[in-house]
Amino acid sequence: MRYQLLFVYGTLMSGFSAHAFLVDSVFVSHGVLYGAKLVHLNDGYPGIIEGEGRVFGEVYRVDDLTLRAIDMFEDFNELFPEESYYIRKKKYVRLIPMSEFVEAWVYFLNPSLLSDLDFTEVPFGNWKEFLKKFLRM
Repeated sequence: MRYQLLFVYGTLMSGFSAHAFLVDSVFVSHGVLYGAKLVHLNDGYPGIIEGEGRVFGEVYRVDDLTLRAIDMFEDFNELFPEESYYIRKKKYVRLIPMSEFVEAWVYFLNPSLLSDLDFTEVPFGNWKEFLKKFLRM
């Protein structure tokens, strides 16, 4: 069985609803993705878009079956990525606290959909912290 690294930054992180997808996966480290902006969609979940900034999340070692299941959850079709809601891309992620960079899969919002989506930029790139502040309001 093949294993790959996956960077998660929203509902797939520990403590959130979709983390069940990663129950058989190995937590590697907390991580930071550079060259991306984190947004909170008005539907209640986050997304990443290309841009200047950084996004904090978690890195997991996943098998191919888990990755395919998450592809379906994220509405990513490898054969027709332009029709997908999220697009899975390989990016370098810095592991915390080791400062080592690893290549991991990351789900980005499909840029062709951005004009149809209502979202708020998360200026500090941490969805957990954003929700804590957002839910206090």
